[in-house]
Amino acid sequence: MSLKLKKDIKKKAILLVGILCIVTVVFFIFKMFNKPLIAFKKNPVEVEINESIDPTSYIEEIHGKYKSSDVKIDASQVNTKKLGEYTIQYALNDKKYDLTVKVVDTHAPTFKVKNLDIDVGMKVDVKDVVSDIKDATKTKAYFKKDYDFTKEGKQNVTVVVEDEGGNKTEKEIEVNIVKDTEKPELTGLHDLTVKVNGDIDYLSGLTAKDNRDPSPKITVDSSDVDLKKTGTYTVKYTVKDRSGNADTFTRNVKVLKKVVTKAVPSSEEKIVYLTFDDGPSENTKKIIDILDKYDAKATFFVTGNNKKCNKYIKEAYEKGHTIGLHTYSHDYKEVYSSMDAYFDDLNKIGQMVKEQIGFVPKYIRFPGGSSNTKSASYCKGLMTTLVTEVQNRGYQYYDWNADSTDAVRNNQAVSVLVKNGTSSKAKNINLLMHDTAAKSTTVEALPKIIEHYQKLGYTFKGIDDTSFTPHHGVNN
Repeated sequence: MSLKLKKDIKKKAILLVGILCIVTVVFFIFKMFNKPLIAFKKNPVEVEINESIDPTSYIEEIHGKYKSSDVKIDASQVNTKKLGEYTIQYALNDKKYDLTVKVVDTHAPTFKVKNLDIDVGMKVDVKDVVSDIKDATKTKAYFKKDYDFTKEGKQNVTVVVEDEGGNKTEKEIEVNIVKDTEKPELTGLHDLTVKVNGDIDYLSGLTAKDNRDPSPKITVDSSDVDLKKTGTYTVKYTVKDRSGNADTFTRNVKVLKKVVTKAVPSSEEKIVYLTFDDGPSENTKKIIDILDKYDAKATFFVTGNNKKCNKYIKEAYEKGHTIGLHTYSHDYKEVYSSMDAYFDDLNKIGQMVKEQIGFVPKYIRFPGGSSNTKSASYCKGLMTTLVTEVQNRGYQYYDWNADSTDAVRNNQAVSVLVKNGTSSKAKNINLLMHDTAAKSTTVEALPKIIEHYQKLGYTFKGIDDTSFTPHHGVNN
């Protein structure tokens, strides 16, 4: 290789190195002057759902002469109550920097389960075994696989609860599958009496019981009854449990030209008739649930003052409770202005109830009871007339022989209600209580009252034709 060629190569190498040095210097100068003013510790960041965020805590360093107070932060788009990806925008010296925030759920749900005792072939809903689910997001509960409940015996079943974040918790329950062959029973089949063209409750006084099904179904066949013609007729009942076991029963219905109801004296059986006036209300559902829990029946003397809750009239009736008539308006001045005014009000509440349960009940409670003195301010001697006339028209009125005193004031102390509500030692107790939104303490006291009398051997029944009929002395 000639000396000249070597010199040319050396010059080119030096030139190339020089160019590379210049490029490197320019690059570092460019990087230095274009270096982000804000450096994040991590991007993106994860935040647990429902946790609060501090946007400044995500900044690792601020370059240059700037301070954290110079940074303008917009975190308005971040919703930590909902899973998803959001952006926090940081602005400094007319430049903007985005940080991605991922709202996540990493905690699995917690819940409670219970074992099941079912009949062969019953459909099982996961809601029947799962309760008290707790999680930060929406959850769904399901069985881990399809289980066969058509075979008798015990079976282990896995329940899964999954949240929106995909977290799952599994628990195992035992399902005891029993073959039920026992027929249900029907009690309370006393004769019914009704006047010609009158309304009748064919289920009055009936109680269906089964060894396994808590709510056997009753089907009524009243095709033999002619309410337009006097006579004695037969009603047929079929009672079927959830396993399909069924039995039939009959009772007589007497249709008369005129029915005059009579008071029924107290019996030797220990019975509590829980009665709730002034409903339905927002508390009616709570009362029904408590009664279900204790397998207790009651009577609801209803009004027309809270129509948005009228659905609870039907629910109470379908659960075996008695529906009675109290008053449509509960306006003493209006109701007790005359006998015609009273029956206009009674007919109005009767028709309202009929829309819910299909007939007009014949059990009533006067506003203030038959012993009220307020009626005297509007019509002298009215109650003396009414107590006879309602019975002549086929109704029966019920006062009370025990008082919870919840009418004294709204939300009377629970301790007072329990003390007064459990003070009676009578064999047949008709206990006065009230069902309005302002009587929440009555709901709270109810379990203790029921437990007290159950320990003493009392049963809880709804009013029917055979029930003890307490009548007060009339004061007007």
